[in-house]
Amino acid sequence: MGLAPLVAALLAAGGADRALAAEAAGEVVVGAALDLSGPGAAEGKEARDALIVELDRANRAGEGIAGRGIVLLVVDTGGRPQGAAEAIQTLAREREAAAVIGPAGIPEARAAAREAGRRRIPLFTLTAPEELFDPPRPWVFSTAVPASLGARAILSHMTAVGATRMALLGAGDSQGAEGRSQLSALAPQAGISLLMNEAYRREEHNFLPFLHQARVRGVEVFVHWGGPAAQLALVRARMALDLGIPVYFGTVLGSALDLKEAGRAAEGVVFPAARVAAAAILPPDVPGLREITEFREAFIRRHRRPPEGVAGFAADAFRLMVSAMRAAGPSRARIPKYLVDTRQYTGLTGRFDFSEANHNGLGPDSLVMVRLKGGRWTLVTVPGER
Repeated sequence: MGLAPLVAALLAAGGADRALAAEAAGEVVVGAALDLSGPGAAEGKEARDALIVELDRANRAGEGIAGRGIVLLVVDTGGRPQGAAEAIQTLAREREAAAVIGPAGIPEARAAAREAGRRRIPLFTLTAPEELFDPPRPWVFSTAVPASLGARAILSHMTAVGATRMALLGAGDSQGAEGRSQLSALAPQAGISLLMNEAYRREEHNFLPFLHQARVRGVEVFVHWGGPAAQLALVRARMALDLGIPVYFGTVLGSALDLKEAGRAAEGVVFPAARVAAAAILPPDVPGLREITEFREAFIRRHRRPPEGVAGFAADAFRLMVSAMRAAGPSRARIPKYLVDTRQYTGLTGRFDFSEANHNGLGPDSLVMVRLKGGRWTLVTVPGER
């Protein structure tokens, strides 16, 4: 792979040459495998920008790791599983990184996890597909909110409002498939019948047939698990049909849906959101609110925009990794041993309770329920609130 795709996230002059000189000087090298040029580039760049903020924070006043500075090397996976595997190889073998953060895409994470296991290097993925963590893999951890938590939050709200008949429409990609899988598995336990379970193609923009079918079948609630362009098309189709079926979105990590463009069509939509993305509406007694606020302020100062949920995942991964190395040393073998004994660690995303059996450790507090009302995000504070 060589140096061409390497980016030194250290903002000092010299780029990759500066990073390589830092390695030679005995500084601690950590890696990131992120999509910076492929289909997941928006999330990859968001994670990279969060890591830049955290790198500055960790190296401030010369703290680093036991007096040694930290160098962050980011490898562009191109959004390809093979690119992710090659990134792990490069960071583990050529750059001798202590640990790696990323990727944020499910197919890439699968490939990265396999390679991390072969190379015996700690990996903090920024996505949490069930297959990677049940059963847990010794070298793989995640700071992302699993789809199962979003599914449980949606189903809990449905139960509270008395809904029992659901339609489910998911994007025909790995993220959509994960959401559909979790919702369809958990719905019967919540006493909810799944009357429709459909996937749509990436290029699909006509959701009128899906909504019409839902109305014919007597569906009470409609769940859409996909991206903002499809979300916008769906709520516009609902308004065109003058359909009163309540709509839920799958877990939302940011504010990509243009609420001004959506207008009245998005009114009343409910969804679970990551805490960093929903920071402006969090109640004052939320654990870790001060840290979330400080991170957001630092991110905005650096990048001139607010962070989204994946930025919180990346920042949590970096902080946990640094905590492990400060406590146990920058040893690949010691980082997982430290993490599995970490309990009640309040991060930006939520509280982490890791164990030998749980390499994600997040619970329901990592999400808040949000309703779109008057073109704004509002907090759902009453379980049965409509």
